[in-house]
Amino acid sequence: MIDINLSTALKSEGETYSYEYSGTPDFGKDIDLNESLKLHADYSADEKRISIKGTIHTVLNVRCDRCLKEMTYDFAGKFDEVFLPEGTQGEDEYTYRSETLCLDKMVYDIIMLGLPHQLLCDEKCKGLCPKCGQDLNITQCECETNDTDETNPFAKLKGLF
Repeated sequence: MIDINLSTALKSEGETYSYEYSGTPDFGKDIDLNESLKLHADYSADEKRISIKGTIHTVLNVRCDRCLKEMTYDFAGKFDEVFLPEGTQGEDEYTYRSETLCLDKMVYDIIMLGLPHQLLCDEKCKGLCPKCGQDLNITQCECETNDTDETNPFAKLKGLF
């Protein structure tokens, strides 16, 4: 868990504090870390609101979206968030409990929302054959690709765009 003790910051509002973290938090199956997550943050308290901004860097184990090959992805992200005391927040705001600020959910959100829409091992990745599953980057298969307008169920959509 990535936790910050807020006792000092809550007693001296307006003063800025720094926090450094390096470790491998468990995000479950969604995020597979290849290297330690490094986080740097500056935070301050103002009337029980905690403002925090900083950076995240790590390397993730991911799969190519076309050929499913395992690869790594160098992730870097920035954040600028506000945490409110538990019970006083709206539905889309981060909270803290007592004097402990847990950053796990925020870090998870930053990584998941910061990933590209498509992760590719190479821009020229040919992917997998839709019929036999052969990796087309390694060898060309013998499958016929007779995807004509008559056999393609999505052909009717062409005229809509």
